[in-house]
Amino acid sequence: MQQTANIQTENRAINLENRSLQDPAQLVAAFEQFGRLSDQLQQSYQELDSRAAELSEQLASAQNERLVQLAEKEQLAHRLQTLLNALPAGVLLVDEKGVITTANPAAELFLEQSLIGKQWRRVYAHSVSRHTEQDLYLNSGRILSLKKQSLDASTDDRNQGEIILLDDISEQRMLEGLSDRQNRLAAMGQMAAGLAHQLRTPLASAVLYASQLNQFTSDNPQQNKAVEKIRTCMRYLEKLINDMLMYAKGGEFAEQKFQLNDLLVTFNTRIETRLKENNTQLTIISQLNDIQLTGSLDALVSVLINLVENAMQAGDEHSCGESCEVELEVYQQADYLILAVRDNGPGLTADQQIKIFEPFFTRREGGTGLGLAVAQSIVQAHHGDLLVRSQPANGSTFYICLPINRTEQFMASGQKINIDPRKTKKNDQVGGIKSGEKA
Repeated sequence: MQQTANIQTENRAINLENRSLQDPAQLVAAFEQFGRLSDQLQQSYQELDSRAAELSEQLASAQNERLVQLAEKEQLAHRLQTLLNALPAGVLLVDEKGVITTANPAAELFLEQSLIGKQWRRVYAHSVSRHTEQDLYLNSGRILSLKKQSLDASTDDRNQGEIILLDDISEQRMLEGLSDRQNRLAAMGQMAAGLAHQLRTPLASAVLYASQLNQFTSDNPQQNKAVEKIRTCMRYLEKLINDMLMYAKGGEFAEQKFQLNDLLVTFNTRIETRLKENNTQLTIISQLNDIQLTGSLDALVSVLINLVENAMQAGDEHSCGESCEVELEVYQQADYLILAVRDNGPGLTADQQIKIFEPFFTRREGGTGLGLAVAQSIVQAHHGDLLVRSQPANGSTFYICLPINRTEQFMASGQKINIDPRKTKKNDQVGGIKSGEKA
């Protein structure tokens, strides 16, 4: 019965619907309402599609921007890694447990081991022999400076580790030691120069009094020999003191203008007696006239005398029955005046040529070792240089190189210069100066 009632109810509803659909006005209204709903639905769909496209575009733009930022970060990380690897200083990153998480090649080079993953405390104990407040002295001999910086986060009280900077200061400490040594030597030099200056006056008086003792000992050969030894020792002390004062002076002289011929005449006059005493022949060769020089005539004459005396002394010690012959040739090369002093002595080895201008280096027993050092300082004070060329058993040639134009600066000592020693005749004469003859 219930089923029959339901069927009847459905039939009545269908009949009512059929009657309503048969009304044209209602049908038109229904279609219009359907059209409006369809338009609203289409508009909503279009808005939804537009919004979806806009969101897709924004998503694509955000993704592209993210990729660009990621590429920039990768490039920056690569650049930072390159810089870290190229740094001459060592950089270590140590975490809160004391483990080295980052180490550049310089740090591994300094500590001579791979570092990543190791305990910094153990590396320190293995590599460092001793330390001061600023420096670490490694077992390898290096000296490092160490600086630390904590990496604590501002919003977190926990220890985030630290960064350690290692810098090799071995050369710096060596230069500081050399500078300190040079300062001490300079102080000692000033003290020695002052002492030599104070000793020079009483020593000169002692030499004068000793020279007068010969008149009291002329009848006693033994006493006369003792007096002569005293005079020789005093003259040696006097020369040593004068050389020390000259070297300490550093080539500071009052400048004057003079002619080349005056230099040669003065030199020949002062050396003449010594040449006769040592049976030495000196030949002076020059074709130059009216060359004007600026500097100290007396100082340059002392350089020439020093070179000739050295040649005579070397010839006496290694003579084989031959007399000593010295030649002074004067010529111009480019803008420089060259005074070449040649001898027929034993010559110099390569090692001796390197050391011969060093203070206190001497090949002669009883020599001061300051003569050539003083001579070179005098020539360099005249903006020139003193050079040597020699071969064992073939004699030596010393070149005094002076700039004719004082605005030209001569190259520093020790650098190579192409000296062109021209072939000359030994019988040439210089403006009326005759070459020294055998005594």
